[in-house]
Amino acid sequence: MIDWQLVCLAVVAVMMTVMTVVQVGVLLALAKSARQVAETAKEIRQEVRPLAEKVHRIADDASRVASLTLTQVERVDQALAATTERLDQTLNVLQGALVGPVRQGAAVVTAVRAALSILRRPRDPAVSRDEEEALFVG
Repeated sequence: MIDWQLVCLAVVAVMMTVMTVVQVGVLLALAKSARQVAETAKEIRQEVRPLAEKVHRIADDASRVASLTLTQVERVDQALAATTERLDQTLNVLQGALVGPVRQGAAVVTAVRAALSILRRPRDPAVSRDEEEALFVG
């Protein structure tokens, strides 16, 4: 008769061998996948490095442009401030040069009107004495 223990032992030995072969196959597949992942990571790093350098150059250029723009804006601001100050000074000089003579001319016109109104008005000597006596205090 067949010894069942020996058969079971042989089946277990075969199964262990199959499991070992399968585990070795899985380990080899994992090792291959790990190598592919490492190569892919290396390629990505090689492709990203130039892009990162370009990004750094672009950032540096943008910083330089911003600095130059700020300088130009400050120059324009200074020019506008100087122009505004000069315009204000010019307007003050013009106002002083024009307002004084206009006031003097207005005073002369007022004086001439007053003189003409005095000359045009008929004078009644009796009325003017009464008015003068009413204004007299004393």
